[in-house]
Amino acid sequence: MKVAMIGFAQSGKSTLYRAASRGLSKGDVTAVPVPDPRFDAIVAQVKPKKVTPATVMLHDDVEAASGSGKMFSQRFIDAAKKAEVLLHVVRAFDNPISPYHASVDPLRDQESIDVELVLADLQIAENRLERLKKSTTVKTSGSPDYMEKVVFERLKEHLENGSPVRDLELSDDEQVVVRNYQLLSAKQMVVVFNVTEAEAAAPPANIAARCEELIKRGTPAFAVCATLEEEIAQLDAADQPEFLESLGLKEPASNRVIRAVYDALGLITFFTAGENDTHAWPLREGSNAVKAAGTIHTDIAKGFIRAEVVHFADYLAAGSLDAAYSGGKMHLEGKEYIIQDGDLLHIRNKS
Repeated sequence: MKVAMIGFAQSGKSTLYRAASRGLSKGDVTAVPVPDPRFDAIVAQVKPKKVTPATVMLHDDVEAASGSGKMFSQRFIDAAKKAEVLLHVVRAFDNPISPYHASVDPLRDQESIDVELVLADLQIAENRLERLKKSTTVKTSGSPDYMEKVVFERLKEHLENGSPVRDLELSDDEQVVVRNYQLLSAKQMVVVFNVTEAEAAAPPANIAARCEELIKRGTPAFAVCATLEEEIAQLDAADQPEFLESLGLKEPASNRVIRAVYDALGLITFFTAGENDTHAWPLREGSNAVKAAGTIHTDIAKGFIRAEVVHFADYLAAGSLDAAYSGGKMHLEGKEYIIQDGDLLHIRNKS
């Protein structure tokens, strides 16, 4: 679940990284807790000895993109390829020491990175098609090389139109080919426009419009003031609500960014509510009960008997897990039950 932060130098990547990690970062890679009011409600009711939230691995170790010459170094490409989601931080504030573009133009900077990702993938597609010409089986229908040729011809045409691979609907077989080559524009993207403190609650019209445009295309986009977010993260939890209210904000914007990243990873959350440990577990959307059991522990999956399931809405209405059970809101499910986001689980297993 690696999330790589990308962008030009002095865009505020590291500031947002520190804010999102709530001061927990001790290097350039941190497990960042995923803000979840549902989990907070469960913890407040259960009062467990140990609390374990869901996390995402946020990486601030990707080399900054260059504004002159070759935009992406090989180090940048290698690091970005290993990520599942790219978190693009875009400078939307004046910075006299910025090494890239003296003028502030966030729409230009956001688009230039997108274009470069597409061009990098186009180069891969063209190179692969050239190599496939030498294959003796490329014309044999059904052969691996034939399949790759068909896929890369489709990718090449799409990329030449300036569109990222993530916008292209792919079959399961095509997705396997794309994953094998770790194409950069195929990765899910979240975009953060790093605005000034004065614009945090009400971003400029051009940025608001670009965010709306990106969201319509399936790319979450936000306006955030990273320096303000870092200041909020340094406050005691009790002091944050009043400070946020004074700024016209309901919650730290970095919370929304991390939740968007989590969603972009294709994850949902299920919960186990125990007095010793109440735990929020990340799980791929569409996974079944035995997969959830294996997420907790492989031995639990091997000895799986049944899953006791309470939907979060039923738990919330009942006020406690015991009350939900007493009210008939627990239902037993087998291995193939598809876990719903927010389910509270207890796995019956052969110990």
